Amino acid sequence: MPTLSPDEFEARLRSYLFERSEESKALRVGEKEVSEQAAIVARYADLFSREQLEALREAEEAEQGADERERLHRLHSTCESGVITAQLAPHQDELQNAELAARVDFRGEELPLRNASARMSTLAGYDEREELGPAVFDASALLNDERLELVRASEALRAELSGEADPVARNQAEKQISLRELAEALAAVADGAGAAYDELRERWLDRLLGHGEHRGRPRTTPRTCSA
Repeated sequence: MPTLSPDEFEARLRSYLFERSEESKALRVGEKEVSEQAAIVARYADLFSREQLEALREAEEAEQGADERERLHRLHSTCESGVITAQLAPHQDELQNAELAARVDFRGEELPLRNASARMSTLAGYDEREELGPAVFDASALLNDERLELVRASEALRAELSGEADPVARNQAEKQISLRELAEALAAVADGAGAAYDELRERWLDRLLGHGEHRGRPRTTPRTCSA
């Protein structure tokens, strides 16, 4: 299969992303009840081949300009994700369609899982939320095995395509920072700020609760304007 130039790839990618976005929107607003994302991915099979991925990688490595190299890197990363999606799209559709088909019983009413999840935030009574919440979580949890299988398959493909099995190392290379050093720096800042925060917290609580030296102070009454 012939590969596309970076510009050709980017132009065709826009059409692909638009179609997938429209499909997602139709599902989200209830215009469709069955996901057909896999069919869209199949129509753009020329975008997401290993040959195309290699061609974009070579173009990125050969580029000297910083801005253009960054653009090529984004295209290469998008193509890598697309190769994974192309292999997993049928399974992703199966999972999404299972979520769309799932139902929750709530006080004699059968609700689609997504509608039931959305309704939780609109219920005024705590008793209603306490009743609907577990039912939603239980129905969703029935699909956790399928979700985990997809995550594992995606991770295995990403490790294969990138040549890096460690997900932390992949993220560090992508972001060009050390995540471990960042975590250590954040922990040090949190430790340094902890003592100062604890001291201020005691002052705030003391003042709010009227304890200590603040208890005997007279309250300030607001001024009133005479007519």
